[in-house]
Amino acid sequence: MNNRILIGIVFMLLMVEASAQSLDYNTYIDLIKKQNAEYVSEELNMAIGEAELKAARTVEDPSLSFEYGNNSDWSIAMGQSVSAELSKSISISKLSARVKVAKQQLSVSQASFDDYWRNLKADATIDFYNALLAKELLQVESQAYQNIASLALSDSLRFVKGEITELDMLQSHLEKYRAQQELNGRQTDLLNALVLLDERCGNPSRGTRGIEGHLEMPSQDFDLQQLLDQAFKNRSDLRAAEESVTLAKQEEKLAIRERIPDVELVLGANYNTRVRNEEAPAPPFMGYSVGLTIPLPVLSVNSGVRKASMLRQQQAQLQSQSIRNSIQSEVIRAYNVYQASLQKVRMYNEVLMVSAQQVLDGKLYAYQRGETSLLEVLTAQHTFNEIQKDYATCVYDCMVALVELERSVGW
Repeated sequence: MNNRILIGIVFMLLMVEASAQSLDYNTYIDLIKKQNAEYVSEELNMAIGEAELKAARTVEDPSLSFEYGNNSDWSIAMGQSVSAELSKSISISKLSARVKVAKQQLSVSQASFDDYWRNLKADATIDFYNALLAKELLQVESQAYQNIASLALSDSLRFVKGEITELDMLQSHLEKYRAQQELNGRQTDLLNALVLLDERCGNPSRGTRGIEGHLEMPSQDFDLQQLLDQAFKNRSDLRAAEESVTLAKQEEKLAIRERIPDVELVLGANYNTRVRNEEAPAPPFMGYSVGLTIPLPVLSVNSGVRKASMLRQQQAQLQSQSIRNSIQSEVIRAYNVYQASLQKVRMYNEVLMVSAQQVLDGKLYAYQRGETSLLEVLTAQHTFNEIQKDYATCVYDCMVALVELERSVGW
């Protein structure tokens, strides 16, 4: 492989975002909301809850019945009759209780959906940062490959001039091939990370080949107590648990009212034709009736229904308290991890990165003057590469720690 082909390949790897379909964070999140099948499926719970609330507001339709009677009119002329009856069941306080339960179920669904999105967005953001890390590591390996390729080319010329031994030249070429394999592996890692982003967007075959943005050390500072206060206000899973407590209370009221029998109101009208029987003649007449049916709740009394409702309410309260305790623990642990990550990144920024660059530059300069061995140069190059990768990983860990802290607070 000649030098021109080598430079062309490296250039293509470094400029992969410029020559292919790229993806930025805002577009990525918008695509998840529009095309992610799981997100759209969860969002349908809101429409289902609204439909159930609408259904809870409906009342039973009245019933209309007709009846025809023939009192042996054809044989003894006792006449005929036609009657109509309109009946309606009246539920005492049940409708309002059902509506309140449906409203509360909708509130629980909304809080649960918000909590689902809180976790999905955090996970999707971490996946995006993982792709940024893969891109950063690819760039580190690309730069390392360029450095070792230039060194190998220089050593080839120096060997021709008799300045170095053949073993030194072969060693530098072996390092170049090893760096090329590392570069190929990093490219595959980036492509796979981008495929995962496409899957999050609802289209694994979208063909994303580039990602916009870069790893950057977070600069936010937080007060732990303020974070805890914010978490108790913002966490959607806690809100869902508290709404579930209210729902259990509403369901208890509904269970009590469902045991109340419905009252049935009946309105009737009856028309009788003329009776022409000689022994008991009668003129035609219209009759009216009003009826009220009140069931007696003798056999339907069941204390178990109310007891079950009370137990569900107690269970919801305990779950809510458990979530509050869990939130407090999550925030404290996420805060500690974030603070430790910040300190680690600062250490790389202030000491390690600068020192590694200085050592590498010095070794390269000394090697070109024949004052040091190739092994020392390769060791310095390897150390510099590892520190660069470790630094990128530390920044990534710090960004992820911030996401986890924000997740725990409910932002």
